[in-house]
Amino acid sequence: MYYLIIILAATHVNGYGVKNYPPDNELQSSLLQYAKERLTVDQRLQRLKVDHGLDIKSSKLAQLNNKFSVPSVRKPLPRDMATQAVLEKVAEDLTQGNGVGTIATLLCNEGISLPRDFIRNVLANHAPEGLARRFPGANRIHRSALVSIGPNHQHHADGHDKLNAQALNMGGVGFGIYGIKDQWTSFVLALVVVPNNRLACTTGHVHLDTVETTGIIPITFIMDKGSETAYIFANQTGLRAAYAPDIDATRFPAAQHLRSVHNTPIEGLWHWFLKTFGFNVRDFIRQGYLDGIYNPNNPVHPQLFYWLWPKILQLQLDIFVEYWNNHKIRYQKDKPNMSGQTPRHAFTVPPEAPYENCGIKVDRAVTDALRGQIPVSREDSMRWVDESFEKAAEDAYNVIGRPPLSMAVGWSVFSSMAQLIDQVGS
Repeated sequence: MYYLIIILAATHVNGYGVKNYPPDNELQSSLLQYAKERLTVDQRLQRLKVDHGLDIKSSKLAQLNNKFSVPSVRKPLPRDMATQAVLEKVAEDLTQGNGVGTIATLLCNEGISLPRDFIRNVLANHAPEGLARRFPGANRIHRSALVSIGPNHQHHADGHDKLNAQALNMGGVGFGIYGIKDQWTSFVLALVVVPNNRLACTTGHVHLDTVETTGIIPITFIMDKGSETAYIFANQTGLRAAYAPDIDATRFPAAQHLRSVHNTPIEGLWHWFLKTFGFNVRDFIRQGYLDGIYNPNNPVHPQLFYWLWPKILQLQLDIFVEYWNNHKIRYQKDKPNMSGQTPRHAFTVPPEAPYENCGIKVDRAVTDALRGQIPVSREDSMRWVDESFEKAAEDAYNVIGRPPLSMAVGWSVFSSMAQLIDQVGS
């Protein structure tokens, strides 16, 4: 009887006959596709029969969905992250024409399944104008064009979570990204991979990095609402008061909080990053997990992942920033902000009247003092692994000859280093 059970298990035999399952990668791909289409259970069972000749019951489908971590509205993201995911879709839709179904589908395509009622409630609470305008006969909402005096009038900042743990779905590892962008020129001042873009200490250091690099602050710094912007708000306000006390704060506030849906200059950048680089980056990273190179249950692998892949991702972000700042923005005669130039040129060369370079020069000593008031040092805010593992990883990297890092060789380098670290540890 014992041997019979083993034979039946190996051939997938049960009371309903022999089951010829496709390879795991094909089956996972199909199940994820069904989730993207938001198919019902019956529809998914029908598709399995058509696509793979696989006739199973709903209970077995549930087991397979769990095995391959197929997104489900029954297992949504935490509420704050789910809300942010919806608002990012709203921010990408400047015409506010996308409804609940469209947003749900777009999120499903990214591996995020949310209940329609949840999406509808988020829109009602955070973007009611979009819901209102979709009623038949509703008045159109007139959006004014983005207008800026010139370079450094307004800088916009926001975090990006499309490569976080939920997006990668690799057993808990993921990245945060934080960006800062000039509105008038569209010049990207910072695009940085960070351990956590929701910590005020971390984003505060990113902000001061940008101030030190450029030597200036803008008239107004605009960011999303949230506790992670506390030090940015305080430092920008203090620097503006010290170096430009004559600017009318009621007309030109030093710092301003906006919801993501209205912080469009930086939100639009995420769309372009994903379109040109982001999706490829995500797939490259996930490939190591899908190919079995990365094992979240191996205690060395998550630490090595966090030692190696932030470096590779930052290289990709730098390539994207270089592309973006060097690309020519199409000339538009009636556009109030810069057009017909590259962002880098417009930011570097002072514009002619009626525009004005609004940058306010600040002293390095003052920014150093402000950095010292942040309770967590920059080094610790940007730390991915502890010092002992940092040394072990550096030693392993030296042994393999310190090869140049890139997306293409990332998992090869990972494998070589993991083997060496395992040998030393054992």
